[in-house]
Amino acid sequence: MMRNLRGLFLLVLLAAASAMLALRIRDDLQRPPEPLAVAGPDAAASDQAIDTPEMPKYDPPPIERFAAALDRPLFSQDRRPPADEPSAGVVEDRALSATLQGILFATSGSVALLTAVGESAPLRVSEGEVFLGWRLLEIHPDNVVFERDGETVTLELIYKAQPAPASRAERRAKRRAKQRP
Repeated sequence: MMRNLRGLFLLVLLAAASAMLALRIRDDLQRPPEPLAVAGPDAAASDQAIDTPEMPKYDPPPIERFAAALDRPLFSQDRRPPADEPSAGVVEDRALSATLQGILFATSGSVALLTAVGESAPLRVSEGEVFLGWRLLEIHPDNVVFERDGETVTLELIYKAQPAPASRAERRAKRRAKQRP
């Protein structure tokens, strides 16, 4: 009987200590943070600005110097050597040279994510806007329709299938194969 009372007393004592600790943690979390105090003899002067030495002015090189890097990003998968300059007699290509990367539908309107050939970053184009000389007429769930000079072009959304993740059994077999000498 005495043993049961002692166990019960310890259980109640542990519950009370846990409740006090939980209340203390809750109070600490609800209290706004206190500002940091500055220690030392100049604590009163801490509100004044700190004098820093003047840095020499940096004049960056002109942006034109980096035009080739901007046109062909270093870590892009489609990085190619600079294209030869076209001759003056070359006729402009009439086709829309772009890839449809994605389509966003929202209550405020639809947006197509398009990447021009040779570019790495997609651009957002809404219905009625002009992209590479072509006006975006319609946005559908899997394609977009452009128009220029009475000619229409449809760009299809390209779905890139992701490889299936390895099953638990495949991962286990791979780990076991690495452990064997």
